[in-house]
Amino acid sequence: MNTYEAELVVARRESVADGVVALTLRDPRGAELPPWQPGAHVDVVLEPGLERQYSLCGDPAERREWRIAVLREPDGRGGSAHVHGRLTQGSVVRVRGPRNHFVLAPAPRYRFVAGGIGITPILPMLAAADAAGAEWTLLYGGRSRGSMAFTQELERYGQRVT
Repeated sequence: MNTYEAELVVARRESVADGVVALTLRDPRGAELPPWQPGAHVDVVLEPGLERQYSLCGDPAERREWRIAVLREPDGRGGSAHVHGRLTQGSVVRVRGPRNHFVLAPAPRYRFVAGGIGITPILPMLAAADAAGAEWTLLYGGRSRGSMAFTQELERYGQRVT
């Protein structure tokens, strides 16, 4: 299998919750990135021996950028500390993928459940279900409202999100 691999630049870094940063990655020459479907993830090579997988949480129709979000885990194995401590706008990272082991199957209705940073693969699924005209609801939990990423983006869906 021939997998896409390239050096991408952090075009944007934003705080999306307490301890969570979202990174928008782009090709430095402005080239399109490979297509992906909701549920997909990429491998991010942060340094030799430090590689992590992050769900794509942007818009699959936007072919010039990929968005990931990373929770800072103080007791983790170093990936989130690297992202939070070293990656800024303009940083370059090696990225492989996308791959999808969490495919959204077509259905007339869905009940999504997400907790904490687990919202990342669900975001594009919500948009896809909405665009398909499916009935859906989301139950989203977290330790506190401030620790829950993308709550402002979810507000557009109104009462379908609890």
